[in-house]
Amino acid sequence: MSKLISKNHQQGFSILEMIVAIAVMAVITGAVFALMRDSVKTSTSSIEMSDGQQSARTAQEYINRDLMNTGDGLNSITNIRVPENFVTNYLALNPVTNPATPGFINLALIISDNDVPANTIVTGTAPAVAVRSTPVLTDRITILQTDQTFVPITLNAADMTIATGAVAVSPADIDRFRVGEIYFLTSSVGSIFAAITDRTGVGSAAPALVFGGDALGLNNVGAGGQLDFVSAGATLPVSLSRMKMIHYYVNSAGLLMRRVFGVRNAPFNESMISEHVVSLQFRYFLNMRDANGNVMQPLNRLTTSQQQVETRQVETTLTVETAHALQNGQRQQMSMTTSTSVRNMQFRQSLQPTGGG
Repeated sequence: MSKLISKNHQQGFSILEMIVAIAVMAVITGAVFALMRDSVKTSTSSIEMSDGQQSARTAQEYINRDLMNTGDGLNSITNIRVPENFVTNYLALNPVTNPATPGFINLALIISDNDVPANTIVTGTAPAVAVRSTPVLTDRITILQTDQTFVPITLNAADMTIATGAVAVSPADIDRFRVGEIYFLTSSVGSIFAAITDRTGVGSAAPALVFGGDALGLNNVGAGGQLDFVSAGATLPVSLSRMKMIHYYVNSAGLLMRRVFGVRNAPFNESMISEHVVSLQFRYFLNMRDANGNVMQPLNRLTTSQQQVETRQVETTLTVETAHALQNGQRQQMSMTTSTSVRNMQFRQSLQPTGGG
């Protein structure tokens, strides 16, 4: 008996064919991944550019809103006397000074600080940070506004103790205040900012606020001090209200910061408005003419008290960059410029009603 042996003759790929197939697949796969990579790059670039534009828009909205409200409710208030050291430490390195009042600044509704020098430390930051100065120097600006949410109170002349900075208030009002808060005191002779350093007699029938020596350097007690000035030696009643000093700057990390002096429960608060900011620049348009009668060109810095009063429009240019390098190893930059009418500045110059027929 013979066995039948069946053989299955099947022929496979040769090594050469395998190599060619793998090479073709590698080329196709590489092309697919290249397309996906370019698509991801395009998508990432689009997202980062959109984020940068949104960041710039948000910053402009904050600044423009504050500029539009500059001086709101302050049309009849002038001669806001603030110690010069406070201004140079916190607001502007080269403020407008008055030789008639050495050591004090007549604070304007807009305080400009153009091209802040490199390595300028932002006072009050912990850990300390500097104002951004690379790749270009940046500006700072401070804006004054009334806090309409605070109901003012009247301080009687007889309730003030000039030597210690103590001011008597009613038991119903004492709990409205906290140590460290900054308030605005005004009378017929002028206005000051002052920080509360203590509260005495809380819970008694005769509580008082103390405006003594403070960390910010706003207060000066005794003869010639801030309280002595605004009350004319404790002979005038003084209105106490809250007014905000809103200060914008860009720190060395590229963050646009909004610092507000005159808030509840603290000397100031600070919030980040925008990130990846490269440059912040301001130009000021004035309601003034030069010696030849021509309209003055916009200024980068307000250098006289008259220029501060005559400011009618502020141009803000903000430049931001993408978070990562997108093309040629470089971050892409976007600039946005807006011009804001400072409407309340002109009201401050309007004629005030007078008595008579």
